[in-house]
Amino acid sequence: MYEKYREKGLAFLSVNVTWDSEGPAKKFVDQYRLPFPVGRDADGKIGTLYGVDATPTTLFIGKDGKLVDRIDGAPEQVEEIKSGLEYRIEKLLAS
Repeated sequence: MYEKYREKGLAFLSVNVTWDSEGPAKKFVDQYRLPFPVGRDADGKIGTLYGVDATPTTLFIGKDGKLVDRIDGAPEQVEEIKSGLEYRIEKLLAS
């Protein structure tokens, strides 16, 4: 999905907003071989700005920096995640 949409100009970024160490997040990144940047919100500013109070939370942010859509928590089925993401991405790219 990353390869498909980055060619259309969409940027992907993962932000760890948990307050604990970077260890679990790094393990997750390594395990799933995430091909996009992963940062850490150590001071909580990003989480506060976008109202993130659960992980994972997927945010869809427009070019203007405004929140367009969000998914709070993780759907149980992989296909549900994929179809939900693709729908939201297409919606974002169309705006």
